[in-house]
Amino acid sequence: MLRRIRHTASLAALLTLLSTGAALAAGRGTVTETHHEHNVVFFSNPTVNPCTGEPGTITATATNSVFHATFFETSDEFWITGTAEGVVTFTPEAAEGVSGIGHFALWFGESHNNKNEVQHNTSTFVFSDSDGSHVVIHGNTHLSTNASGEVTASFETESAHCA
Repeated sequence: MLRRIRHTASLAALLTLLSTGAALAAGRGTVTETHHEHNVVFFSNPTVNPCTGEPGTITATATNSVFHATFFETSDEFWITGTAEGVVTFTPEAAEGVSGIGHFALWFGESHNNKNEVQHNTSTFVFSDSDGSHVVIHGNTHLSTNASGEVTASFETESAHCA
């Protein structure tokens, strides 16, 4: 699931970069862009309810999301960061299955210069199932590379708890 979240966040960052390409061509030096979005489906992915083991779909609808990008006309150096928060739902495949609803928050960042590149994100999903159980899913990822493109640090963690 975290890989898909990271992919969605990276895709949003790429769109931000592409939309500011015209500004870079204008010769303004440092360019900073901020994009706000409201009530958009951030992702919808197949998964398994960690409390029941039931297959279904987790959907995150960002009530608020903000993406910032800063980069330079004279180099390939950039910083991108984004946050999103809103409603998370779990819809079971079986009509009689256990559904869930709650809140999510996530943050991601990426930076690049001629010496290194860093990508990282953190996410938390908290929701209550229709059977009364409480679900908390938390994840972190990090990837650092040096100027030669060698990975210098990398990890991905995900935990899911039911109560």
